[in-house]
Formats: sequence, C-alpha cells, structure tokens
Amino acid sequence: MNSWIEEQLQMLLTTKNKEDLLTGLFKSAKLLGFDYFAYGLQLAVPLTAPKVELINNYPDQWQKLYQENNYLLIDPTVMHGTQTTRPVVWSESLFSDSRSLWEDANSNGLKYGWAQSTYGKKGVSGLLTLARSDDPISEAELIKKTPLLVWFTQLAHQGLQDVFLPEMMPQIKTTLTSRETEIIRWTADGKTSYEISVIIGIGERTVNFHLNNVMKKLNVTNKTAAAVQAVILGII
Repeated sequence: MNSWIEEQLQMLLTTKNKEDLLTGLFKSAKLLGFDYFAYGLQLAVPLTAPKVELINNYPDQWQKLYQENNYLLIDPTVMHGTQTTRPVVWSESLFSDSRSLWEDANSNGLKYGWAQSTYGKKGVSGLLTLARSDDPISEAELIKKTPLLVWFTQLAHQGLQDVFLPEMMPQIKTTLTSRETEIIRWTADGKTSYEISVIIGIGERTVNFHLNNVMKKLNVTNKTAAAVQAVILGII
C-alpha cells in the first residue's frame, strides 16, 4: 500500500483541474475495494441556504431517485456526519428510520458503504462515502483499511476544496484591517458602537465607519450578519 499512498500524494500535488482530480479519486476508491465514490462539500454561508457541491460516480438512476425523493434530508450518513467525524459503516440498523432510502439504494447496487465527515477552515464541511455492490465490509477489512480510509478522506477533502471552493465561496474581501478586526470582535461580543468607542478610545462615528467597511467587505447588510460571518469564516 505504500506505493498506492505515494501515487495518490503525487496525484494531489500535480493535479491542475477538477476532471483529473476526480478521475484520480475514483481510481483510488477502486484500489481501496469500492465501486463508488461520493463527496458532498458544504459551506456554512449563507446560513439559511448553505452552498453545496455534490460529486459522485453513482448510477444515473440512483442519482435521479436520490434527488427526486429528497433523500439528502433523511440520509442517516449525512446526519451522522453533522454530529461527529467518526467513520460509519452502512448497516440495516443505521437506515432503520429511512427504509425507503435503504431499499432504493440496495436495488440500485449500493449495498455496502463507509462514510466519514471532515471539517476545514472557513466553515467548510465535507462527507466522503465509498460504496460497493458486493462483499460486506468485514471487521478484518476495517482493521486493515481504516487508517487508509481516514487518510484518503483528508486527501479528498483537501483536493476537492482546492478545486471547488474558489467557485463556491462568496465573492467577499476577507482581509480586515487590525482596527476593523478589533471592532467586529467587540461587535460579536454584543457591544454597541458607543460601548466599543469607549472601550478602544475612538469616536462612535469612527466605529460606525469601520463597521460599514467590514459590512462591505463581507457583502452583508448589517453588523450582526457581519459578526456572524466573520466568526464562521474564521476571520475573528
């Protein structure tokens, strides 16, 4: 497996476009013993409708069923991934509250799977799923492959972020001056413009001037939204 790791690292370092990256990741999944590779990448903003990018090589019929039935909303692997980064293996008990999803997946050749979520900077989260049609995932296989699967999850997350995030991220200027950072941090703590002016020793109008600049840079319309977004994006 050492040669496999070296090959995938080289692929990640040299890949310049999404097509080559996806081809490499699909190949890696196959080498790990899985027919299918799926990855969901989600931004934390906007809060009411986070941007999502879904990439997979699932059968077309399954992709259609998944979308038509809004299975994303009841998918237990997705729910698990929002709560913990611990890997999860597909099982009938895992899907006990979403039987239609389980039965449709099985009828489309998706019977055995492994999934793990990961979280990155700027409120980015991802869920990697590897699946196959035959051969249950044994305990022996898990013991042998879990370190590689966990490592592969991180590799996929980083590679896909590098390719897709520039297209997905809001068009904002995230570089704040030291004064703007100080003021939005106090705002996030619930301080008013007047209270901030007293704390840092400048005029209230100057505080509001800096707050307006922050709102423009973050492409929001009020200071509350600016504070929330600054925290989510890791600016403060």
